[in-house]
Amino acid sequence: MRALPLAVSIVKNRAGSVPRPSWCTYLVSYRCNARCGMCDSWRLKPGSELTVREVAIVFDKIGRLDVVRLTGGEPFLRADFGEIAETVMRCSRPSVLHVTSNGSRPDAIAALARSFSRPERLRFLISLDGLAPEHDQSRGDDATFDTALETVRRLIEIRRQRGIDVAVNHTVISAQSVADHTELRERLVAMGVDVQSVLAYADSSMYGLKLRGKKAEHLIVPQGYPLHPKLRGADVIGFVEEELAHISKLRSRTTRIGKRYYLKGLLSRLKGDRDPAPKPRCVALRSHIRLLPDGRVPVCQFNTETVGSLLTSSLEDVWGGVQAKESRRWVDACPGCWAECEVMPSAIYTGDIALRSFDATPAPLRSSSALTSNPTMSERLVK
Repeated sequence: MRALPLAVSIVKNRAGSVPRPSWCTYLVSYRCNARCGMCDSWRLKPGSELTVREVAIVFDKIGRLDVVRLTGGEPFLRADFGEIAETVMRCSRPSVLHVTSNGSRPDAIAALARSFSRPERLRFLISLDGLAPEHDQSRGDDATFDTALETVRRLIEIRRQRGIDVAVNHTVISAQSVADHTELRERLVAMGVDVQSVLAYADSSMYGLKLRGKKAEHLIVPQGYPLHPKLRGADVIGFVEEELAHISKLRSRTTRIGKRYYLKGLLSRLKGDRDPAPKPRCVALRSHIRLLPDGRVPVCQFNTETVGSLLTSSLEDVWGGVQAKESRRWVDACPGCWAECEVMPSAIYTGDIALRSFDATPAPLRSSSALTSNPTMSERLVK
């Protein structure tokens, strides 16, 4: 990341003012060939999607970025995804171009990895839900465990040749998924691949059919963590403690720093700490900009009301508009989620991840009951 713009962003975010975006999460499509019960992306009507030419228009308006995350849906269902990735790199010159995929299209994924113009900046994160039985039951016949693992193997070979980066994200979706993690990690580590993990949220405004375009305030609680129902009763606290114990074994130093920060905050929330920590100021609609497939700008992962369209308006009009200002007031009143895709930009662009030291691990609490029994954001605002 560029030192001076980062410093400026940190100062502005800590003061509550509005820097230009530095981190972009772009959903290239809602379309998905997986059939995950925890996600309704495959049920959503795809709607319009930016063409490659329109992607260039939008990212020219945004300008230089540190990180761009390309996701979906499943991004490789777009036949022009390689062109989209190159266009984003040319227009915004990110230091990291991060691609999240379910790994179901190994030929297309390998083709991008082999041909991309800046391979040293390209990062792949392949998602798994557990070992084969649990993963396949969750995702369906067109996004199988074996196909995803074949994709990882091919990316490893290309990594040796071109210097791309590849990791696996284990979305922990059930008690069986928790039980699968140790073996899954051992298999991937033996292949030279870091395995990261996140605990599935109960729902999402971004990917939930009933919540699309709305606020999911019931998922934003001052204490606790809104676990997916299939995780109720699982020893999630013990799981996170074990993950923290393995942090030092991750290959990537930056991943070690980021995952330690995320897992410490997750553990604090799972324990029901009254004042969970860390708790960085949210940088949604400040340093972090999200793009929907059609170029509209939503507030965040849990509030998909939009503040404008970068296809039809300038960044200045969208970023400085009335709706954006009103939505930032909502963000400032929010107690903060703990979705990693929101947490990490906030940790970086407030400087909290650099300032915070984790010298002690709190004593474990072997209960995950009543983690969602706290008042919602709306209830607190009413009070």
